[in-house]
Amino acid sequence: MSGISTGWRHAVAAIATALMLGACASQPSPAAPAIYTARGPHEVGVLTFSLSDRKIEVYYPAAAGAAQGRTNDVYLQTEPVPPMLAGMLKKIPDTVDLKVAIPAFRDAPATKGAAYPLVIVSHGAGGWRSGHGNLLSGIASWGFVVASVDFTEYGFASFASPSRDMAGRRASSAAALEAALDLMAKSSTQGPLAGLIDMNTIAAIGHSAGGGTMFAAIDNPRIDSVIGWAPVPPQGPGATPKPTMIIAAENDSGIKVDTLVAAYDKLSAPKRLVIVPRMGHNAFSDSCLAIQSGNDLISAVKQMGLPVPASLLDLAQNGCRPGDLDTREGWAIIQHLTVAQLRASLALPGASPEIATDLGPAFKDAPFKIREALVSSAAH
Repeated sequence: MSGISTGWRHAVAAIATALMLGACASQPSPAAPAIYTARGPHEVGVLTFSLSDRKIEVYYPAAAGAAQGRTNDVYLQTEPVPPMLAGMLKKIPDTVDLKVAIPAFRDAPATKGAAYPLVIVSHGAGGWRSGHGNLLSGIASWGFVVASVDFTEYGFASFASPSRDMAGRRASSAAALEAALDLMAKSSTQGPLAGLIDMNTIAAIGHSAGGGTMFAAIDNPRIDSVIGWAPVPPQGPGATPKPTMIIAAENDSGIKVDTLVAAYDKLSAPKRLVIVPRMGHNAFSDSCLAIQSGNDLISAVKQMGLPVPASLLDLAQNGCRPGDLDTREGWAIIQHLTVAQLRASLALPGASPEIATDLGPAFKDAPFKIREALVSSAAH
């Protein structure tokens, strides 16, 4: 998709028409933009796909009744630990519960009769493909196929490697993104997700370092829209304007809001920036609930007496401490913003060009505001 998307052109035209007709009392009021804080209409299935050197966790709309006879999927926080460190896992106290349940159903049959946009996702530094399962399954419930890739170049296992070849990591990450897109294209025509994936409509989401990876791919012709969750800042606009969104966390100790505001200013329209109050860097992942209960991997490593870099510990806990925004409330806000942006930027049927900011009394303690510039110079 080149230039500003057809959907965004239509959205801008609709806004202009509404303004011109606003004085006419006979015109009906436009419908309020939808709110996406709750789970969507679809049950969600989850599958694990494999490339030669990494895995992809895929969340997708499941067939009606897919939950029957199935329990929520569960992963272990220890899964990304590399084999060279596996021996240390035996020292983790039995009192530490490292299981994380996700509201998705393993190997559930996919729904039939429609193809859904693909959302390709990258975790941040030290993360892995399953670490955002709560948010990603929620996004899938609104009608998306969400493919979360293990970017081993900066994932959990990378901390066991002495290599710091950043240029090599960037090149390898870009190649991994292409390989993941190729695998999803193949999966759209064969296997359990055949007919389910619309490979002509693709968005990219990245958290932290993964946000940097996805913004670096903004000129990839296969990607139509990019969203960064507390991302490593994009270095500048792409050659061709595409819809972008940055969701910044007000209390982020790793990637400061001012840095993301400056990065937003450099991006081409259409673009949005949202700053969520009382939220920290790690609020986008599953780990806050585990951290708050003492059942997270880093706490377990500390209990074993192994050294944990202070900077890593701080960033892992940022957004998960007392006084920070409630974790589930934060997930609901992030899901709402992400789904609304995906629907608008991918020009899905019935999508509103606006994003609701009044989410009701339950969210009154997180009054985020949106800064936006929706008209691309390429549209003139």
